[in-house]
Amino acid sequence: MSFGDHLDELRKRLLRAVIAVVVSILALAPFHDQVMAIVVEPYRILWVRGFEEYLVAIEERDKTPAGAEPEYKAFVQWCRANGQRVLDGSYKADLVHLIPDRSGYKLPYELMAAGGVEDFWTFLMASVIFALVLSAPIVVWQVWAFIAAGLYAKERAVFYRYFPFMTALLAAGVAFGYFVALPFGLGYLIKMQVPGLVSPWLTVGNYFNLLFSLTAALGVVFQLPLVMLALQRIGLVRHEMMVKNWRMAVLLIFALAAVISPPDPFSMMLLAVPMLALFVLGLLLTRTGRRRERLPGVVP
Repeated sequence: MSFGDHLDELRKRLLRAVIAVVVSILALAPFHDQVMAIVVEPYRILWVRGFEEYLVAIEERDKTPAGAEPEYKAFVQWCRANGQRVLDGSYKADLVHLIPDRSGYKLPYELMAAGGVEDFWTFLMASVIFALVLSAPIVVWQVWAFIAAGLYAKERAVFYRYFPFMTALLAAGVAFGYFVALPFGLGYLIKMQVPGLVSPWLTVGNYFNLLFSLTAALGVVFQLPLVMLALQRIGLVRHEMMVKNWRMAVLLIFALAAVISPPDPFSMMLLAVPMLALFVLGLLLTRTGRRRERLPGVVP
């Protein structure tokens, strides 16, 4: 194929991928509530966990002299009467904004929208991301069809072999960020706020930016074992070198965890521990591939 033919092929592939994404976005347009429910779920996880802890604490305090205050008694009575309905989601939807005042638990049940369009823009950005996920089979196939034409059969076989593992690690990283890293990390930061001096007030836009950046970063970070294996296969790094410099690798892992995590030691450790596990997995993979290592100066 000539250079012009390559450009024409690229244009066709990109056009098909864009059409798939646009169709997916339009298909998601009627599902605003469902999309936003998925976005807000990590916040709901941390809220419910914090409210459960609050219910335990308020019951314990009720047994002390400090719990005899009339205002505090009102909190205890309300939590006993309605706590379970709040936790299971059956509390009236039009009254959820009253939960902090009636229960005494000051973290808002709902995220805030600063300005009139923040919720809309958050939904739009979430729809784009969800559309990329829905259209991923078509988009990936179009990209691969263009690239595969210039690869040898052996190189295509390598891609087919490792692509499922790449996808699985990406999904694992996103799931870890969604269900664990964000709820626990953000919850830890909220607990550090001093009641009476600082009140938590989270906007849906800022929350979504944190959610997206953290899950995307973890999706990439979870590719570490395959990156280590790839570096070994192309001859840049050998297994013995990785083992010898494990201290430096651990230092880099903690530095990376500090950069991509919320600014607190708990969140950093929450990310560093699975990254260390991935590093160990990478060492095991490179150990099995030592016989195929390219020696310096040897052309395979």
